[in-house]
Amino acid sequence: MLERKEAVERCDLALAKWMIDARVSFNVVNSMYYQHAIDVVTTMDLGYKGPNLHVIRGYYLVKAVDEVKIYVESYREIWKKTG
Repeated sequence: MLERKEAVERCDLALAKWMIDARVSFNVVNSMYYQHAIDVVTTMDLGYKGPNLHVIRGYYLVKAVDEVKIYVESYREIWKKTG
């Protein structure tokens, strides 16, 4: 049990240090995507390397915008019916 508690603290401290170093607002932990991101990362094999700046601000930003467009479009279809 103590090993688990120490492992959790090591992980939490690593996240906190990253947030502090990157000047990430502590409020990001309230994001609905925060825990989801942690859950997904933990499914990766050891040695996973996160996407770099260029991939995030390019490819993944475009993908995220496209998802929002699809989401908004689904509402536009509803608005046509409901006004």
